[in-house]
Amino acid sequence: MRGEHCVAGATILSAMAVILLVFAHIGQISTGGLVNAIYMAEVNVAAFGNGFEGATKTSAGGLYNTKNEKMGYGKGLRQYYRYGLYNACGYQKDGSGSCNSSTFAYPMEPLSNMIADEPSKFQAQTAQIFAEIKPSVTFKENGYNHTMSRAGSALIFVGSVAAALACIFGVIKFRISFLIAAICAGISSFLLMIGAALWTAVIAKDGWLKIVKVTNGNSLGVRVNAGPSLYLTWVSFALITLSAFPYVIACCTYRK
Repeated sequence: MRGEHCVAGATILSAMAVILLVFAHIGQISTGGLVNAIYMAEVNVAAFGNGFEGATKTSAGGLYNTKNEKMGYGKGLRQYYRYGLYNACGYQKDGSGSCNSSTFAYPMEPLSNMIADEPSKFQAQTAQIFAEIKPSVTFKENGYNHTMSRAGSALIFVGSVAAALACIFGVIKFRISFLIAAICAGISSFLLMIGAALWTAVIAKDGWLKIVKVTNGNSLGVRVNAGPSLYLTWVSFALITLSAFPYVIACCTYRK
């Protein structure tokens, strides 16, 4: 296949990857109608009140927040928490919620976020519940979750920039530009793969909590699920990887 016939296909693939990555990046920047449904991971604690009562034999009255007050000030748990690449937001069952301040490569620390939101009378008991889970779970290891999620987000950001550069250089009709586009596509593919894999590993390990039972046999009530941003990142990885091959062919065979 001649190089000029490859350029269009590579450009389409890389452009699609960039568009999907844009959506992956805007998740959880606010609680707006579009971005609130886009996230890397979700921690659903709607049933944790029942698990708390079963494990401690005490009432969970007052555990949850119903007013969408600022997160991290002991005002009460939200029903579920969603983590994006730059932010985390807590939501009520009706979809309303509030977000933390945006930070580059926002770290996912689910247990730390839960305890920070809980009224003080519940905090020690919650920490004890998770400390007693056997075998030990990574959900309670804030250092592990912080490092893995933040590294994954940073790699996805750099990989996204490389994907955008591949798309830009790919439309400049010179052999050297196609070579640069191919290199950028290769770098993007590698970084997106590693970044998405780190997030996937965190979610898979933390997701083990769904089978944990408390003293009375009831579920702990904490579920960790992957979100659309993670799937968009994996699809973007596939698209940008496929675009690298036509760029290489175009670099070798293109004629004006």
